[in-house]
Amino acid sequence: MKKLLIALIFAILFVSASVTDRRVTAQQEDNIVSPHLVISQFQAGGGTATDEFIEIKNTGAAPIDLNGYVVIYRSAAGTDDGSPMASWATTTLLQPGQFYLIAAQNSYDGGVAPDKTYDPSVRSMGGGGGGLAIRQGPTNTGAIIDSVGWGSATNIFVEGTVTTFPGDNNSKARKQNGCQDTDSNSNDFETITPSAPRNSSTTPVTCGGSGSNLFAAINGNPTTVSPGQNTLLTVTVIPATTPPSTGITVSGNLTNIGGSASQTFFDNGTNGDVTAGDNVFSYLATVPLGTSGGIKNVTALAADAEARSVNLNINLTVNAPLPNEDPLILGNPSNATADVANENNYLMPKPQYTLSYNRQKATPNWVAWRLDSSWIGSTSRQDDYRPDPALPQGWYQVLDTDYSGSGYDRGHMCPSGDRTNSIPNNSATFLMTNFVPQLSANNQGPWEEFETYCRTLASQGKEIYIYTGPIGSIGTIAQGRVTVPEYTWKVVLVLDNGSNDLARVGKGTRAFGIIVPNFPPLNINAPWRNFRVTVNEVENRTGYDFFSNVPKNSQEIMERRRDRE
Repeated sequence: MKKLLIALIFAILFVSASVTDRRVTAQQEDNIVSPHLVISQFQAGGGTATDEFIEIKNTGAAPIDLNGYVVIYRSAAGTDDGSPMASWATTTLLQPGQFYLIAAQNSYDGGVAPDKTYDPSVRSMGGGGGGLAIRQGPTNTGAIIDSVGWGSATNIFVEGTVTTFPGDNNSKARKQNGCQDTDSNSNDFETITPSAPRNSSTTPVTCGGSGSNLFAAINGNPTTVSPGQNTLLTVTVIPATTPPSTGITVSGNLTNIGGSASQTFFDNGTNGDVTAGDNVFSYLATVPLGTSGGIKNVTALAADAEARSVNLNINLTVNAPLPNEDPLILGNPSNATADVANENNYLMPKPQYTLSYNRQKATPNWVAWRLDSSWIGSTSRQDDYRPDPALPQGWYQVLDTDYSGSGYDRGHMCPSGDRTNSIPNNSATFLMTNFVPQLSANNQGPWEEFETYCRTLASQGKEIYIYTGPIGSIGTIAQGRVTVPEYTWKVVLVLDNGSNDLARVGKGTRAFGIIVPNFPPLNINAPWRNFRVTVNEVENRTGYDFFSNVPKNSQEIMERRRDRE
């Protein structure tokens, strides 16, 4: 009975808490005014790389129970929350104006005791850039209550413009004792030298507030979806209290993902909605087959009968080739399909490349992409190795750490250097479905030299269709989960820049391959040309059929020709 009474009191307090407008963008958030909880200070990657903390604050006019909230971190261009920095499963009340300190175990030296700790060996914040957010609900899908991005961050957790990295042993603190919230990280945060964290014992600083505004946040699950698949779009609404909201409605413009321009969202237990009447409005959207790949913006409007409204938008990534970038226009080498039952030849198209995945080997069978100078830019290497969320549910997700101590490099198939025109495109090459265990003398030797050669061709006005993958098995790593190939191979087809590529391929088109041993002894300085072979030789070794959409006569001539350039 006592627990029930406490819960009832808290519910009453929560409904009366101040709320303000919130608009969310998945790539960069806009006009995000938190209704109560904010990140008020943080230190990322300090002098010992784990000397870091996160401080949050209740800026509202009523107590907030942290039970059901999570604080999460993403790398600069990350697409997945990962394990939370902090979560609460029991009642933990934060009074108006009160601070709360979350810090790294065993290395934090901020002077005041943390209220909660996390293990930096599991989750640690990057100094160069990153983002933090407070979510209400589960990681990845809970409504974002407040966020901050710094440095090179381009992820979902940026409000307006990023703030700068504070530097070793300094922190970034929200101005006005944690109360300023203008929806611009660069405007709201200032550097504190040295850092001055505050905990729940620090004297509270109240911020005031009003309950006259409507609050809403939009999310998608998943935010990366392939044509023919579904994404559950949800809008979480916190009604205004002065006067109380009535007649709340949500509608969205889904034309960019093949839907209606005025799609109703539902809070009645239908159309993907889980719980009727909980002010979480939902719509299960299907992305039509044939939708082109890339980032697609979805907008929505939450409104009440009192003429208050909130504009929202979210960016979804459609996992399909960009227009005129489909690497399989020349043919699908293994006839891979997107049927989950075809688990060892599973087709996974992406805007940056397309691959056939082998569940048994936990590596790609092949990866294919088109390269020209438009893909080459000045974006730095992201190094955000991570599991691929596009793998079917229940399949083992290869981890970055699965390669640790194995004696093999994480060998890119589609190289980082071929996708440097934007951070999202470069980041996509660090999904673990794009890797095979590769001998250093291979990966850092002729393999890398050949990658550079292909980029040189692109800079000279060529476009190159590239297919690459592993052959055979000489063991496993990661407790038997990941197969180590005996060889790695590449096949390339080279054209002058132009359009109607398939129609321009003929018997005189340059096409050839390389096959590189993935076992010692291998001279890291060996020229890539030492491993050059015909396309026919790669086909014989792999069983694949390259360029099957090219007329048979032309295909046979160019595939048996030995390259001499």
